Amino acid sequence: MRIFLLIFSLTAPLFIFVPMQLLAQQYSIILSDTQIDKLATLIWKNEGAGKKEYLTVWNKNEAFPSLGIGHFIWYPNQEKGPYVEQFPELLKYLVDNNVSVPEWLLTAKNAPWHNREDFYNHFDDTQLAELRELLASTVSLQAAFIIKRLEKGIPDILNASSDQEKQIINKRVTEMSETPEGTFALLDYINFKGEGIAQKERYQGKGWGLKQVLLNMPDQNTDLLLNFAISADQMLTRRVENAPRDESAWLKGWRARVYQYPALTIN
Repeated sequence: MRIFLLIFSLTAPLFIFVPMQLLAQQYSIILSDTQIDKLATLIWKNEGAGKKEYLTVWNKNEAFPSLGIGHFIWYPNQEKGPYVEQFPELLKYLVDNNVSVPEWLLTAKNAPWHNREDFYNHFDDTQLAELRELLASTVSLQAAFIIKRLEKGIPDILNASSDQEKQIINKRVTEMSETPEGTFALLDYINFKGEGIAQKERYQGKGWGLKQVLLNMPDQNTDLLLNFAISADQMLTRRVENAPRDESAWLKGWRARVYQYPALTIN
């Protein structure tokens, strides 16, 4: 059995056929510069209303700041929490792409603010002002970093799945990847709630990441993006129901985010 991946180019779409057994090792996305910019705008709007001041945020009742268009987590100490930390990897990605990064960011092993109060007491100081300038000037690179996460994430998800799950996930990813709108939904969700394979990202043994959303989708694709949104809603609702603390205040915003997927239009 053979399946295809749709790779978006600057001109026409290219269909590349990949044997199913290789999809666990290879998944590629190529978007035009314009599409990458649109992806960056979408994610920044979803995470921070597209505002510069929301590139550096420390949400209430959280133990870490959220930084950049994707609100990448940076823990303030060596003892990491349950959620996957992405900001140090983003910094490395920026450096690898020849971006000039302030020295204090290069030498900081952890986020240098002790807690939310400390963070906002220093919100207008030099460090956070420099950080916002850096993040505002690298929006497209941050979107490219998220693309890399999905390219790595799909093989990781498949490698962490049973044979039966692989069949389902292969089918769903292939279907979603047939359009730029489907690809954008995959990109936004993996940045939003992760791959769904980290063992710590579980409540009562149940995850809420991209793997769980793909497996939960119904076996028909008459309205693929709506089905993806409904499945995401169900997984996020399950998360809230299983959470050790009250997360219900977040659910309305999460639902608004995923239900925008069926209305996406990407040229």
